[in-house]
Amino acid sequence: MNIPSLSFCILGSAALAWACGAGTGATATGRPAPSRSRSSNIITADELSRVSATSLDEAVRTLRPTWLRNSPSTIRPDAEGTVVVYQDRVRLGGLESLRQINPTQVKEVRYYAPSEAEARFGPGHLHGAIEVTSITGR
Repeated sequence: MNIPSLSFCILGSAALAWACGAGTGATATGRPAPSRSRSSNIITADELSRVSATSLDEAVRTLRPTWLRNSPSTIRPDAEGTVVVYQDRVRLGGLESLRQINPTQVKEVRYYAPSEAEARFGPGHLHGAIEVTSITGR
């Protein structure tokens, strides 16, 4: 085998090895890529089943405590109010509504940032919204 052919084989083997390693989920640093299975805006029934909570309020405080903070709205930073809670497309009220919901009866909980909540549910969501979908819900 001549030198150019040997160099080509080595270069080709290196490229192939690199290409095969690209799909393993490792990053350039060799660390595993972060899991995309958990969304910061969604809590699934599977996640809820892993938490010992008697109300959805307790579960959300454990799994996504940042949802419960009344962060200032970019629309009106001094706005009063709280995150609005919906269950099966029905407006329940503020965060205290989560205390009345049994987490074992929930299929999914989704948080909407203020701009997303205003687009989805209309005006009056300057601190965002939490939408609860029941197992038996619509």
